[in-house]
Amino acid sequence: MTEIRWGILGPGRIAPRIVRAVAASKRGTIVAVASRDGGRARAFADRHGVARAYGSYDELLAAPDLDVVYVALPNHLHAPWTVRALEAGKHVLCEKPLALTVAEVDAIAAAAALAGRIAVEGFMYLHHPQIRRAVELARSGELGPLELVRGSFSFFLTYPNDPRIDPTMGGGSLWDLGGYPVSFARRVAGEEPGRVWAEARFDERGVDRTFVGQLRFPSGLLAQFDSSFAAPDRQALEVVGGEALFTLSAPFLTEPDGPPPNLTLVRDGVPSQIDVPSVDQVALEVEDLTAAILDGRPPLVDVAFSRGTIATLVALDRAAREAASIPALSTLALA
Repeated sequence: MTEIRWGILGPGRIAPRIVRAVAASKRGTIVAVASRDGGRARAFADRHGVARAYGSYDELLAAPDLDVVYVALPNHLHAPWTVRALEAGKHVLCEKPLALTVAEVDAIAAAAALAGRIAVEGFMYLHHPQIRRAVELARSGELGPLELVRGSFSFFLTYPNDPRIDPTMGGGSLWDLGGYPVSFARRVAGEEPGRVWAEARFDERGVDRTFVGQLRFPSGLLAQFDSSFAAPDRQALEVVGGEALFTLSAPFLTEPDGPPPNLTLVRDGVPSQIDVPSVDQVALEVEDLTAAILDGRPPLVDVAFSRGTIATLVALDRAAREAASIPALSTLALA
């Protein structure tokens, strides 16, 4: 095999980015798209020059000439359709979160092993040179002993029927946005958190609209993050060491889909820019999986790493829900 052929499950708002990324690849092409609405699949195919459109996901998975399936469905469908795609003999790139439980991640790992196929989670930002440089810088000792990682990601979500605020579909800002700073903190720490704390503002259906979490790693490194569907567009990362710190003003969504990358080192109060190229991080994600399939190179975001992220998100969600049941200070008898 010298070229891989892609199919898309779910022609939603994010799928055009994969079309763009695969179009830029010299070793891949998109040949099919599937939706439960055949007309919607056909419209997407016509708009993006995709040869075939299917009115069901199973039809696409049955196509013998597809090598990779991109799963861009609502959160609660990620794990089931990733497993089904693997069982159909396809490699999988699944949008984040890969799953909503650790058991689902384990089912994906088992299905991938049995099929001899690769499944990776679509955390495209981890492929960007600014993030790889930031992780390298944090772990190099140049900042001194690491003290704190902080991250934020938010935007106004105003669509009333959006799957991202549906409790039956794995909705919530934690699952949609919180995984970014959480996965970054884990990448920097190189270990799993030993403790988590969390608070959230839940809506009437129990979906978090704003989430604040803290992690403590066995090394002593602390991490704080917030995510929100009820705050203006904002994304940021900061890593603080005992001797210096650095910030990223556009860590998660960069051009061509957001602002340009920006990595700033601050030492003794003096900022200095670290040069990082502006690239399509989705294209890098596509090339990473392509190299894993065709060249046998280990993927950058493997299932083991995703398992740690999902386990942490599950623990954070549980911590916030438990915190919500604690009586307010005003109702307690204070000494």
